[in-house]
Amino acid sequence: MIYVCSKLPLIEHYWELEFGDKFEIKLINNTDFYINKDFNNDDLLILDIDQFDSLDDIFTYFNKLTKTLNVIAIIDEPKLAHGAYMIKKGFKSYLGKKTNSIIVKQAISSVLKNDVWLYPELMNYIIKHISLSLEHANTQKVLSKLSLKEQEVANLVADGLSNKDISLKLDIQIVTVKKHIGSIFSKLNIKDRVSLAILVNK
Repeated sequence: MIYVCSKLPLIEHYWELEFGDKFEIKLINNTDFYINKDFNNDDLLILDIDQFDSLDDIFTYFNKLTKTLNVIAIIDEPKLAHGAYMIKKGFKSYLGKKTNSIIVKQAISSVLKNDVWLYPELMNYIIKHISLSLEHANTQKVLSKLSLKEQEVANLVADGLSNKDISLKLDIQIVTVKKHIGSIFSKLNIKDRVSLAILVNK
């Protein structure tokens, strides 16, 4: 189930029209949504953060949600610094309300797998400006744990390439790219592409 928490009157129609063929959508038009609510592992919350008066109000609400619920923030006018802060605080993605529906579907699919999904500009901003706490003292020493092909894949992930783009660039199957990325995550003890990108670009 995908819950959309917003007070906009037409947002339910938009989400049903754009995404109802692929996802089960339910509109929540109040911020008492978190109270005594049991969620399934494949539930997701799309949170309209424009309905809050301040950042404090957003995080007061967000922190009352169960930690097993993945949350995507949507906003009228996305800003890179604001998005980076939201990701740092635990949101799984940050999107403008006018974001292309194909991109939104990609974000939803990734977040439903418990991954962080960022559009390239936001990923690059985070790489350059946000220092996430990775327990690695020496980047080169850490990357030396990878095979040469895994290092090649890691560098392409860090450049923001998708699995399909990496597959085409290296002339290997997408399933092989996914296996390499899984091995990279396991060897480096990281969970997502953002952490890998930050590590490679230190």
